Amino acid sequence: MSLDPDIAGFLSALRSAGVPPGMSGTPAEMRERMRAGIEANWDPAAFAPVKSVEDAVVGGLRLMIVQPDAEEPGPVPTVLYFHPGSFVMGSAHLMQDVARRLAHDLGACVVSVDYRLVPEHPFPAAVEDAMTALRWAAESIADLGGDPARVGLAGESSGANLATVTALRARDAGIPVAGQLLASPVTDFTVRYPSVAENADGYFLTGDDLATIKRFYTGGDDARAADPRVSPALAPDLTGVAPAVVGVAGFDPLRDDGIVYAARLLEAGVPTALRVYPGLIHPFFGMPGLSPAAGAAVSELTGLLGDLLAAPSSPGTGSGKGEDA
Repeated sequence: MSLDPDIAGFLSALRSAGVPPGMSGTPAEMRERMRAGIEANWDPAAFAPVKSVEDAVVGGLRLMIVQPDAEEPGPVPTVLYFHPGSFVMGSAHLMQDVARRLAHDLGACVVSVDYRLVPEHPFPAAVEDAMTALRWAAESIADLGGDPARVGLAGESSGANLATVTALRARDAGIPVAGQLLASPVTDFTVRYPSVAENADGYFLTGDDLATIKRFYTGGDDARAADPRVSPALAPDLTGVAPAVVGVAGFDPLRDDGIVYAARLLEAGVPTALRVYPGLIHPFFGMPGLSPAAGAAVSELTGLLGDLLAAPSSPGTGSGKGEDA
């Protein structure tokens, strides 16, 4: 499968402009490069329409709450969204277009989590923030206009790692989660799957970037890398976690992370839908405006999560049985 032509054009433009790799420089330089790159192409007029966007602070944790312009009265699904950025960069504000699209397409209240970043806030700060956000959402579900039986988790890349870990912790804490959407998740920091070598350079996220991410997030500690809160694929038991939707890109060093984790979920009896998009790159879930193929992938994955979050009486309520991967 060849690279999607719109994605190829994007990568060519980056090379022509001499844009440095995303994980080069200091954390401050990485963050500024991400901010400038996103805001340079920001078009708020193109954001999905929603009812409201409000900021909240819960025990020092910042949240962005996006309410859908719901067509029908009554409780709506609630989705916690964890943004990408290698655990080092990103924010709810910078990724608000994704949160708005999720709220619009799912008819859901989306709680976008501004988890703490490394290296200033080492592991497990982000993991604890993710769980704090879930506990708060569960306790505040009525105020959010949500349905306690229809809570979902969603994330991309590092954010998908946090969604994965939070789904496991929610199971152990007895907090109901109806579904999880994992786009390009990093699930195991202890191995380098074949996709890392196959897509080591030239496709936005590089093999060297992954090494840098691991160093920042684990502090170079191999024992920490093997902690299931860092590498959820190493959790000894995945039974009983929320049904999952996993989406990966063909030209992504992390492609096999998602595929292997989806296989482990299926082996544990967890209803799982795996979708592989051969012509796309990391992080495609945030690129629907760049490539129609990425847009179609986002729509498919969001629709599959919507099936998991559908009200029991709704037509087409998903069983989450996506074992057709």
